[in-house]
Amino acid sequence: MHDPERFGAAGPAAPTAVAAGGTSTPRRLHHHDQQAYVWSRVHVNPSYSGVPGEAAQSLVPPPRSGAASVVVQDKLYVFGGYGGGTGRLDDFYAFDFRTCSWEEVQVLSEEKPGCRENNGVVVLSARDQSIILFGGYNGHRWLNDLWKFDIATQRWTCLEESTPDMVNEEDETNAAGMGMPQQVVNASTTSQRPSCRFGYVSVVYDNKLVLWGGFDGQRWLNDMYVYDFGSSLWSQVQQFGTLPSIRSCPASAAEGKYLYIQGGYDGLERKEDFFVCSLDTYTWTQMPNLGRTPSPRYFHSCVMHSNKLFMYGGYSGSQRLGDMFAYDFETNHWSEVDCSSGDSPGGRSSLIAQVHENNLYIFAGYNGQTVLNDMYKCRLRPIGIPSPSLLNDFRRLINDPETADVCFLVEGREVHAHKAILAARSQYFRAMLFNGHMRESSNNSLVEIRDVSHPVFCKVLEYLYTDTVCDATLEVGIHLMVASELFMLDRLKSICEDLIRGEISTENVISILVASHQHNALGLKEIALDFILQHLSDAKIQCGLTELKSEPDLLIEILKLSSLQPVTPFTRRLGNATQHQVPSPGTEQQPSQAQQVRLFNAHPAPQEQQPLWRVDWR
Repeated sequence: MHDPERFGAAGPAAPTAVAAGGTSTPRRLHHHDQQAYVWSRVHVNPSYSGVPGEAAQSLVPPPRSGAASVVVQDKLYVFGGYGGGTGRLDDFYAFDFRTCSWEEVQVLSEEKPGCRENNGVVVLSARDQSIILFGGYNGHRWLNDLWKFDIATQRWTCLEESTPDMVNEEDETNAAGMGMPQQVVNASTTSQRPSCRFGYVSVVYDNKLVLWGGFDGQRWLNDMYVYDFGSSLWSQVQQFGTLPSIRSCPASAAEGKYLYIQGGYDGLERKEDFFVCSLDTYTWTQMPNLGRTPSPRYFHSCVMHSNKLFMYGGYSGSQRLGDMFAYDFETNHWSEVDCSSGDSPGGRSSLIAQVHENNLYIFAGYNGQTVLNDMYKCRLRPIGIPSPSLLNDFRRLINDPETADVCFLVEGREVHAHKAILAARSQYFRAMLFNGHMRESSNNSLVEIRDVSHPVFCKVLEYLYTDTVCDATLEVGIHLMVASELFMLDRLKSICEDLIRGEISTENVISILVASHQHNALGLKEIALDFILQHLSDAKIQCGLTELKSEPDLLIEILKLSSLQPVTPFTRRLGNATQHQVPSPGTEQQPSQAQQVRLFNAHPAPQEQQPLWRVDWR
């Protein structure tokens, strides 16, 4: 039998850009749970036809490689492929994960797709559960027809017939066994419809079928086309970013708006690079290729699961591979998965790989000698743990009148909260809400908060409930820093300082300096002073400094610090203006009575501070 993977075929069906090819410390993904990453052979149960008197029988599909597959709800659908001595196939099967049994899909329409291999199928949407099939190779010609199978009605519909792009008269077994031209060029066509091809990547996004790359019998491609199911029209897409080079049969997987491809073959060499395409803008990014990277290959398969991309098998050009790798999107590293335990599928290419729940299933393929129809599964993780939701749950409690047990009045507006949360997070609110008569009266009373605006108080509650502050402007950040000092929330104060620091400019630095000085934000004050000293010659800074009459201590501090820098006309004028306020070392004198009166008038004694809250007994 000829080598079924000489020329390549389709694999089954929010990153930082760095140069690919680098490696770091090798990593191996070990499993702590004894049942995780353990392979086992799937023993298929007999299926029943439903006809009275007929015995159950095993309907495992015949051996095949290069078949198309897709998971819809709890079933794996498999179409066509290459059957070895039986040639290309047009049969259609479904594997039920719940009953662990195969059945041949009953097609009620007269028209249906012909025999083919190395094409892809995708599901249209969760609402419109239709299977979409495009192109492939039937042994004599490459195809670009488009079909739709309605699972509910069990009927195929031909959306577009194939065009006679490429016919091969010398076929013996499959696409890889023929003397096809070794021409490696980039596709260029004025047609808005994709050329005939196989070995492409396909995905449905935003009610559109997206096709990329492949092989058309003469050329390896990296073009992209989109079929709009609303208008029933094809269009060629202008791609942006770092495009993958021409190739066929890369492994591909999609999640949300992102399409990932890895490896492939361009007629000259096998690939090991890794790319992602953002389908909302058709922008490609080359992913970091770090860690224990997979060797170059094609005819392999990959799937997405739990923020990781799992890859299995393929063809290196000399052998069929039986290794498994995982790419962690949190660390941007590859790891080789230790899956030596159990009954593993062994080396194979042109296989089907799909995920259902927590298991990776592998079916069929080619091991270099035999076309296969066995099935294996690997448990990827012991339990599917959902993402943490505590912060979002607590955020929904903010100002929730249904569950609140205390109500504040801020600028005439009611704000609802929960005493237990406030008391656990703040000593200030613990004293307010559980001190004396308030403990018994606040359930039926409004607690008025003064000297804090309504938006700022809501941000204080956001911090108390979630330990974070989102989408705060510079103005709100400054007022929130003041409030954090009043409510004795040191971490919130630091968060505000960091927010304000990132917004410092020549227009606002004087105000930020005054606010940080008045509210003892020493880290922010130091940053503001450094910024002022670096921009002393700026006209806006000079204008702002002349208005610091209310804070002479800050003027003196700026003068002292500026004396360590080269003298400028402005610092000379600043020194002359404040010289009488700075005594020479060793000559400090007590102020006269008149000076004391002036100082007292300039700095009156602080009045007794009123509480920020009071109980309104209305």
